[in-house]
Amino acid sequence: MSDQDVRSNEDLTAAAGAGLRWITHARIAIEIALLGSLVVLARLIPPAEFGIFAVAVIVQELALTMPMEGIGSAVVQRRSITKRHLQGGMVLSLIVGGLLTLVTVVLAFVVVDPLFGERASHLILLATPWYVLGAIYAVPVAVLRRRLDFKRLSLIDLALNITRGVGTIAIALAGLDAEALVLGSMAGMAAAVVLAFVFAPPPLPRWRSAEMRDLLPYGGPAALACVAWTGFRNGDYAIIGAKLGAAQAGFYWRGYQLSVEYQRKVSVLMTQMAFPVLARTTDSEAMLALRQRMVQLLTVVLFPLLVLLALLAPVLVPWAFGDRWEPAVLPTQILALGGAAVLVTDAVGSALMASGRSRALLGYGVAHFGVYAGAVLVVASHGLAAVAVTASVVHTVFLVVAYQVMLRGSPLQALSVLWQDVAPALLACAGMICVAGPATWGLTALGAPALLHLAGVGAGGGLTYLLVLARCFPAAFADLAAAMRRIVPDRVLTIVGPRRLAIRRA
Repeated sequence: MSDQDVRSNEDLTAAAGAGLRWITHARIAIEIALLGSLVVLARLIPPAEFGIFAVAVIVQELALTMPMEGIGSAVVQRRSITKRHLQGGMVLSLIVGGLLTLVTVVLAFVVVDPLFGERASHLILLATPWYVLGAIYAVPVAVLRRRLDFKRLSLIDLALNITRGVGTIAIALAGLDAEALVLGSMAGMAAAVVLAFVFAPPPLPRWRSAEMRDLLPYGGPAALACVAWTGFRNGDYAIIGAKLGAAQAGFYWRGYQLSVEYQRKVSVLMTQMAFPVLARTTDSEAMLALRQRMVQLLTVVLFPLLVLLALLAPVLVPWAFGDRWEPAVLPTQILALGGAAVLVTDAVGSALMASGRSRALLGYGVAHFGVYAGAVLVVASHGLAAVAVTASVVHTVFLVVAYQVMLRGSPLQALSVLWQDVAPALLACAGMICVAGPATWGLTALGAPALLHLAGVGAGGGLTYLLVLARCFPAAFADLAAAMRRIVPDRVLTIVGPRRLAIRRA
């Protein structure tokens, strides 16, 4: 196999730009479909069932991330690979999937059943086929990531999520609750596996000792880091479910999904590209420069959405999901800060992976998970608001730690680089709050209809945000404008016209 393993920042920027439109269009379709399915499922399935599912989702996380970020990322990160590396990688991936299946079956009876009940144990066992799907999915997707083939990666992601949403709703309508969430997700994963094999058919697995040893120095620590990250992303649900019950876990799950996980689905626009693109840069200086532009664009796009979510959650959550989800409002608002910290931390993870620092990523992941899980365990008995505050504080502290780890050995100062990354988005958000805050309070006092409230605050706040960004941070606004020109079809820009569309002039 022969790849262009090292490319200039100009070439990588062009490759990322070419893939941006495909990824964005696919993501928009995905998020519309997922939002629609979430609204439907929130009315079909009780909150307690989501709380039980939050425990079972740990299996899905491990099944996807262990082979993908362990073996798959080792394939992406290496400067050069051969067919023998792919054959050995398939063997390692299948071994990981088999071992995880055995461990999960044992833990389902020994740990899950006594702590969470027979129903949770049943869901864990129902989810174990995910390990097989994840094992055979990792290598073909890694090949596509290495090629920077964002078009086909976007189509796979689209197939996975559309199938998952439609399948889950169909099974829920048949009368199943948490089982529908598990089986629908599995159907989506099966569709993604089929498409990945069509786009990048992997070689048959064969034992290749030397090449497997090439993958393990990076893949081993990266795979172990996935255990810590999975615990970090799902351990709080398990703790809340054990201490406060499944219903409270369901409310917290909803808040965390909206404030942290949902914006991470949007940030996949960068993370899908960042690791393979940064891994192809010429040196660490070029990588850090390209990373900074990516992070600034990411924060400029997502920080205002998190601010609007925090302001509008009292109206948005009951309107979209039903009045029975009212207890999720306050956790959603508090966790918006944690969501902002996590999305920037994820970008640091992409840089560490691209530079081959899987051991640093492992150490950071273990520390983050350990502190977070311990803190949640201590405060869980005080209620969901206390857990949400704790989560936001811990994630923000570890954001600073992540920058210190990333810049170790560099003359650059962590806090200074972090401020440069987030300053345009943060200061523009401050301007937006000055308009959107009074607007939402006034509309609430007037008893405005929910749809009018959401549209009015969103439009006024968004316009203010763009005006502040364009006036105070022209470089960041120019990058946003350039990205939009990549995303918006040319015929739309032509119809609107350069004089009427400010973004066209940027």
